[in-house]
Amino acid sequence: MENKKPVKLPFGKTIFQSSSGQSITSDTAFIVKTVLRHFKQERLSVLEPGSGNGIISIMLSYYRPTWQITGIDIQPHLVKLAKENSRLAEVDTIFLCSDLKSFSAKEKFNLIISNPPYYAIADGKISPNRERAISRHEIMCTMHDVLLAVKRNLNPEGKACLLYPISRINELLDSAKRVDLKFEEKIIFSKTENKKRVLVVLSYA
Repeated sequence: MENKKPVKLPFGKTIFQSSSGQSITSDTAFIVKTVLRHFKQERLSVLEPGSGNGIISIMLSYYRPTWQITGIDIQPHLVKLAKENSRLAEVDTIFLCSDLKSFSAKEKFNLIISNPPYYAIADGKISPNRERAISRHEIMCTMHDVLLAVKRNLNPEGKACLLYPISRINELLDSAKRVDLKFEEKIIFSKTENKKRVLVVLSYA
């Protein structure tokens, strides 16, 4: 891929993000730190729908090398970049090109983590850059699609962690209930007052 920007990871490795795509934000560090704090099991099978350039899965793979982590993304060039980033970071992470709306694993996952598109189509201006638009707005999948993917691929004893703007928390909890997922807890991340994020932990109802 052309037009790549380097990203220095906390453990000294350098990976790359697409210059034209959605930039890596502090949300990434928040998700990784929160997941590491809440899930200390030695072995977990983990799925990240919408893995982008792979940074979340790669960082988790580094800090939890015994976890089996798979990232999926619908954009082939980002899957290619994620695979290259995994090699650069010297971690064993699987990345697949797949649509979360149809993805169905043969063996269900203990943990599903996603930083999905935050905004509904009608919410705010959509970027003219398609890669960035797909990352930010629900162009290729909706919140309901994400929750159905969780329900379809989660082990009945497992947990899912989804990050959304706090303004969508009621919509998220209502949608989760409709697909028989149960609210466990929420962890709020405040960047600024009008940009609060909430990581919601869900399980089987």
